[in-house]
Amino acid sequence: MLETVIKPKTLKETALEQLRMAIMTGQLTPGERLVERSIGEQLGVSRTVVRECIRHLESEHLVTVSASGPLVTILDSDEIRQIYQLRAMLECEAVRHCAQQVTPEIVQSLQDDLNQIRVELSAGDIVGALEHARLFYEYLFVTAGMTVAWELTDRLNGRIGRLRFMTLSTKGRAVEGPDNLQKIIDGIAKGDSEAATDACKKHINEVCRISLRFDN
Repeated sequence: MLETVIKPKTLKETALEQLRMAIMTGQLTPGERLVERSIGEQLGVSRTVVRECIRHLESEHLVTVSASGPLVTILDSDEIRQIYQLRAMLECEAVRHCAQQVTPEIVQSLQDDLNQIRVELSAGDIVGALEHARLFYEYLFVTAGMTVAWELTDRLNGRIGRLRFMTLSTKGRAVEGPDNLQKIIDGIAKGDSEAATDACKKHINEVCRISLRFDN
C-alpha cells in the first residue's frame, strides 16, 4: 500500500516554529529585542526569512514592532484577563456541547490526549505537553461542531501557549492541571453538562489567577 506523502516543511515554517516556541517557553523573554542577524545565525537562515517570521509573529501578537525594532510582546494584566475570559466563554460552550452528544469514542479520544499530557509532564517535557493540550482542545471544539470558535481560539494559541507554559512550570500544576482536565472529561462522560462546564470554569479561573502573578 502507498502511504500519503507528507509535505515537507519549508525553511520559513521550520524557523517560524522554533522562534514561536522560543517566545512561548521564555527562551526569548518579554521585552527582549529581536536582532535579525543574531537570530538568523542561530537558526541558520537568512535575515529575509527571519524578517518574514517576525512579521508573522507580529500578526499573532507575540512580537511588537517599536521604534527601536521588534520586541517580544509584553502581556499586561488586562490582556491576560481578556484571553482567559474568552477562553472561558468558548471552552465552556464546547464542553457543554460535547457532554450533550457524548459517545464512548469522544471520551476515549479526550482521555488518550490527557494521558499523553500526563506522560509528557511526568517526563518534564512541557513542550510536548503543550502540543497535546492543543490537540485536546482542537478535538473538543471540532467535536462540539464549533469550528469557527476553534479558528478564533487557534489564532490566540501563541499567547495561550505562552501562558500555559508559565502555569505548567509552577509548582504542582503538572499534576493539578491534568487533574482539572480529568474532571472535565468525567463530566462529559456522564453526559452531565453542568458538572463539565463547572469544572472547565474552575480550571480556567485557576490558571488565570496563576498567570496574573507573573510580571509579563
